[in-house]
Amino acid sequence: MIGFEALIRWRHPELGLIAPGEFIHLTEETGLIVPIGEWVLVTACAQLAAWHRVGHRELSLAVNLSPRQMHEAGLAPLLARLLDQHGLPPGLLELEITESHLLQKPEEVRRMLAAFSQIGVRVSLDDFGTGFSSLNHLRAFPGASLKIDRSFIQGIEESGSDAAIVRSLIAMAHSLNLKVIAEGVESPAQLRMLAEYGCDYVQGFLLGEPAPAEEVTRRFLDRPPSRLVGQELGRAGARHGLDHARRLLAPGP
Repeated sequence: MIGFEALIRWRHPELGLIAPGEFIHLTEETGLIVPIGEWVLVTACAQLAAWHRVGHRELSLAVNLSPRQMHEAGLAPLLARLLDQHGLPPGLLELEITESHLLQKPEEVRRMLAAFSQIGVRVSLDDFGTGFSSLNHLRAFPGASLKIDRSFIQGIEESGSDAAIVRSLIAMAHSLNLKVIAEGVESPAQLRMLAEYGCDYVQGFLLGEPAPAEEVTRRFLDRPPSRLVGQELGRAGARHGLDHARRLLAPGP
């Protein structure tokens, strides 16, 4: 296990926890996504620092950015300030942006990505698979990664075309020195196939379901490390998410 992904839920007093798909578009339209996004970054960095203080110094954390945030001039200074405040290595913070974001106002996005690179934070391209022109932005960033959209992963067991697409995306990304994360892994067969294809990281309900940070700490960090299955599956790595796990791990003793 090498890290976590932070996603947000709205705790409504009457409706309980509401998934982001139900409300994020409203925050984008009203501009509330900017202060909410800042709160997420502040909270996420504080949590990562807390895990580091108790000895988990290799853990990384991925945080999703909205298109609105990507155009905020204060984003890069905020990131630099948070990393300095908590004494976090920049390379252990990963910012996830969707492929469509990169295609909107590309010059602005390129400047922001350059600012992230100067700070030292990593970038991953979320929901990848719908276009290729955005690779031009990421290929120059060391440590960048692509997240293959779950719609492709769900079909790799039954669909030869989906399997071929996933293999091709992984090969293409590796040829550009980009790491690959497969989203939506839900079966052992999918996990085995992705390992055979050389996928670097995985995430999905097979490995972990949504949980608060306290529960994640109790379930995954307050116990001996799991056994890597490199001998069985080949390349192995991990990024366990607060919402979705990313790893090639077996439960192990």
